[in-house]
Amino acid sequence: MSKKPPLVGFERYVEREWLDKTAAWVIEGKSAKDVHALIDEFLDPLINGETSQRKTKNVLSGAWVKSTDENGQFKLHAKSLYQTATTSERLAIHYGMMVASYPFFYSLSKILGRLFKLQDEVTNKEFYRRVIEAIGDRESIKRAAARYLQSMVEWDLLLNGEKSSVKPALKIKIDNPEIVTWLYTAVFFSHDRDNLSKDDVMADPVWFPFEVNLTSFQVSQSEIIEVIHQGVGSSLIGLRS
Repeated sequence: MSKKPPLVGFERYVEREWLDKTAAWVIEGKSAKDVHALIDEFLDPLINGETSQRKTKNVLSGAWVKSTDENGQFKLHAKSLYQTATTSERLAIHYGMMVASYPFFYSLSKILGRLFKLQDEVTNKEFYRRVIEAIGDRESIKRAAARYLQSMVEWDLLLNGEKSSVKPALKIKIDNPEIVTWLYTAVFFSHDRDNLSKDDVMADPVWFPFEVNLTSFQVSQSEIIEVIHQGVGSSLIGLRS
């Protein structure tokens, strides 16, 4: 299975309400054309400039409207889960859709999660430096990283610290086995490896916003991933063929 390079993709500030609206329209069964028109109408009074509005719509559409042969089943399952999910679980689903849809978003969350394992608060400058080291020194990369931080703060997954810094918000508890298993599956659509150990998936720094009951990760109940190899004390898992 080929992997996408971490192209920017996620490059605009996105509010939680915009994601909720997009998800609702998709779940109602509206066509992609109709959803695009509704997003345009909704964003028109909120975002100045045709280009900015179009790029924001692209981010929303990329997460909830567009799908590929590779992630189609994953996104279809998200629609089902979202309908009965709690408010907190819906935020986790939005996050999972971003991780699966945008390797760049996955990379940024992984970088920030690693930094939070070392310190309680991270300066924006340090975060940008790590992103540039990992992805490339382009102005567009830094701008997109800034929009990522702004979005994560608006989603209440990050808190603004003092002197241009961020720190983790209170972790969101997720213990629904179906949602946990679905959420963890998201990394397989943006990771550069086809197969991962179950321990590596659960310990991925990308999950820093969440407190997950690890026993809720039930690979055997998933229609998307499966155990590739059962070792002593660890399982190698990957997407089903």
